[in-house]
Amino acid sequence: MKKTVSMKIASVLAGVMLLSACSAGNTNTGNNESSGNAGGKKVQLTFTTWGDVTSGSSEQQLADEFNAAHPDIEVKFEPVPGDGYATKLTTSLASGTAADVFLIGEGDFYSYVDKGVVEPLDDYIAKDSTFDLAMYQKDLIDMERINDKLYYLPKDFNPLALWYNKRIFDEAGVPYPSDDWTWDDMFATAKKLTKQENGKYTQFGFNAGTWEYPIYTYLWTNGTDIANEEGTKAEGFMNSEKTVQAMEKYVALSKGDGRVSPTPQDTQTMGGDSSMFMTDKLAMMVTGRWIKSDLDKSNVEYGSALIPKGADGERAGIIAAAGWAMNSKTKHKAEAFELMKWLSGTDAQKLRSKNGLVLPATVAELDQVKTTEEKDKPVIEMMNFARKPVTMRSANGPIFKEAFTQALEKILLGKLDVKSALDEAAKTADSKIK
Repeated sequence: MKKTVSMKIASVLAGVMLLSACSAGNTNTGNNESSGNAGGKKVQLTFTTWGDVTSGSSEQQLADEFNAAHPDIEVKFEPVPGDGYATKLTTSLASGTAADVFLIGEGDFYSYVDKGVVEPLDDYIAKDSTFDLAMYQKDLIDMERINDKLYYLPKDFNPLALWYNKRIFDEAGVPYPSDDWTWDDMFATAKKLTKQENGKYTQFGFNAGTWEYPIYTYLWTNGTDIANEEGTKAEGFMNSEKTVQAMEKYVALSKGDGRVSPTPQDTQTMGGDSSMFMTDKLAMMVTGRWIKSDLDKSNVEYGSALIPKGADGERAGIIAAAGWAMNSKTKHKAEAFELMKWLSGTDAQKLRSKNGLVLPATVAELDQVKTTEEKDKPVIEMMNFARKPVTMRSANGPIFKEAFTQALEKILLGKLDVKSALDEAAKTADSKIK
């Protein structure tokens, strides 16, 4: 899931979803599997996503094809553009007017299940002899199981990787990233690729930003995390000696006169990390494959590489994914499941992945991509090193994320040193959990 959407959803979910249990919507009746099509009327379904709202979008095409193949059901696609998806989805769930099927990003899988607004799918799958979960990548299905129940069906996925600007490397005469790179190697290279003119930064070697996913991969390769594996404790993890030392090194990349990374203010002034990358102002960044959409429209010369290893040779990554969920209060659960199968099926995977912007979640289709993909081969390989962040391990995940993000902001603004900020964050997180 793109980071902006995930951050927006996390910020509004906790406050709004508390209302969902006591809301009575116009379209929801609770436990009925389906109201059928009594009287010859078609069953009406809606589904929603963020992003593409053009008439020729893949999702609209899939909706049209579903309607043609299901004369008793009429599906309407209701996308939400820009950053409004999180607010609209959470408020509509609270008021009982949400779509029958909606898209959720991996960072919010646990939260929506915890609030009881997502229908478990195991019973529907058990009754459907034509549907086999073995068609999907096992890692993705495992991501979409919460407390041993399956709640989501995969739409697509994008592993994080290291993306680099070849032109900047070539002009500096610096070799491209290799599979043997450690984070220290990357930091040293970033220093070589950072430029100043008349005391003003014109080019940065790496973006050590505030998005938590790249930071998690860095911490994991340093043998630490912001929470315990169960997602129940921050003390001794978020503020451990290893975490403090690693974060002191990381934030130093974007602080002071010798920095190699833009500050959040620099990034905003220069139009964002993607824009900086495409205009030869940023040499490297850790992000998802969704960036290809913009990169391929520009004249930037780019490559991808494995995320660097830690000093002990350990490598770690994260799979950003999106999954279709069924509204637990929909009137038409059987029909909603049919729609979910359609939206996550083989034809849908082929359609979305044909432009190369996302990777298919199905085994056969991904194997086909692997046989032809060269430029972004490291991106696919990063699947082998994926781990689950705390937001995918516990319902407390958003608490850890918020505390850690706020600590990072205080550090970058110079309000607190790293240790003090992380000590405060760990205390805050544990207090909220209790």
